[in-house]
Amino acid sequence: MSTSGDDLLSERVAGGILPKVLTTFDMVAIFVAIVLFITNAAVIQSAGPAAFGWWIIAFALFLIPCAIVTGQLGAMFPGEGSIYLWTSKAFGPFWGFFAGFCAW
Repeated sequence: MSTSGDDLLSERVAGGILPKVLTTFDMVAIFVAIVLFITNAAVIQSAGPAAFGWWIIAFALFLIPCAIVTGQLGAMFPGEGSIYLWTSKAFGPFWGFFAGFCAW
């Protein structure tokens, strides 16, 4: 099935079916909670107070650059689908699927 222009089928369908219920703040809060807290919840007890310093360093060196890159990619390729959309536009459908699958 071919799509009109450069739009992916998922770009046309997702925007019309899925309601927008989360705000930007909600998405940022969920992302920070997943990256910083959920994956480290079991390990943080043995690390002690030093873990908070490492969290601040990780936030500055990983999350802030990721936010800048995500903002730039979102501005270049606006639409629903984030990493799948960006990779499909840049490298083709196979690598778009692969990147989306790995991110999932």
